Amino acid sequence: MPHLKTSQKIAALHEARWWESEPNNKVHCYLCPRHCHIGEDQAGFCFIRANEGGKLYSLGYAHPAAMQIDPIEKKPLNHFLPGTCVFSMGTAGCNMGCFFCQNWDISKSRADQVRSLYVPPEDVVQLAINNNCPSIAFTYNEPTIWGEYVIDICHAAKEKNIKTVMVSNGYITREAFHDIYDHINAANIDLKAFTENFYGRITLTQLQPILETLQWLKNETNVWFEITNLIIPTLNDSPSETRALADWVLEHLGPDVPLHFTAFHPDFKLRDKPSTPPETLHAARASALEAGLHYVYEGNIRSDGAHTSCPSCKTVLIRRSWHDVERNDLKNGCCPNCGLEIPGRWTNWRGRVTDELSRKAEAVVAGRYGHLNL
Repeated sequence: MPHLKTSQKIAALHEARWWESEPNNKVHCYLCPRHCHIGEDQAGFCFIRANEGGKLYSLGYAHPAAMQIDPIEKKPLNHFLPGTCVFSMGTAGCNMGCFFCQNWDISKSRADQVRSLYVPPEDVVQLAINNNCPSIAFTYNEPTIWGEYVIDICHAAKEKNIKTVMVSNGYITREAFHDIYDHINAANIDLKAFTENFYGRITLTQLQPILETLQWLKNETNVWFEITNLIIPTLNDSPSETRALADWVLEHLGPDVPLHFTAFHPDFKLRDKPSTPPETLHAARASALEAGLHYVYEGNIRSDGAHTSCPSCKTVLIRRSWHDVERNDLKNGCCPNCGLEIPGRWTNWRGRVTDELSRKAEAVVAGRYGHLNL
């Protein structure tokens, strides 16, 4: 376990949840399936859950390392408030060790290695309101590891009718799952591959807990959720694996859970791998649709695979270009041609994120908190 530096100890301490005391001033953190057993003055695998004096503290509480205005489609969520802005935020640390992490500058950092200022939950909600964001996304690093902060933001957000979104790897224990997700409105879960070999070698975790989380979301919550599978050439791009993943989603979650196949670009420890060819995404999408899934998308490339179409009459309902909604023809959540109800959490289209809005958001945050990652 990593040892705490003096600067980390100085950070405001917020006592954590989901832990128990052990002999010799050690603590057992059971927030995620790693079940870290942490000695005094040490932090868990995630870097930001630390043992100070025999108690577990969250170093990430109210200390975001990144805040930004994004289109909701960037999460990606295609069936949740399409065309709206989402106030996005993340801290340092992560409970996975993905070799391909595209936010490694914060996810692989300790709390004292990133620029952060104190931003209490109520201020997060006010920033969302000030910038016309109907939702807040917990993203960029793994929000499970700062679950205490997530829950308190959710309480403050509910009072102001602001929705909340988890963008997560799904690596969470049964003990913590409902504590967090009972307050969440929508989620995108990264199903990074469909083999234990990939998860063990490339993420330093296991596949089975993520499959369990997806089933809990489906069977035990009202959370709207979608799934993302980042396809990495030579590692998880075989047609048989893609089809097995789609078949599992159909059998265990049903045909209406949106599945996003997204393109990899070289980063972090996988700079030797090529970018994902568009043809690979096209083939994966075609296979998943053939398997019986109704809503399958392509991401990180420009293609017709970004559009939402009616699975019954094939009418294009929402037309997208990259992360922008160009046209939304849904009528009260239904296809205007055949009347089929399209599953999701819909609202009136409010337009795309403009440069003017992004500048306004940066000015508001910078004026109050200094320059963060905007």
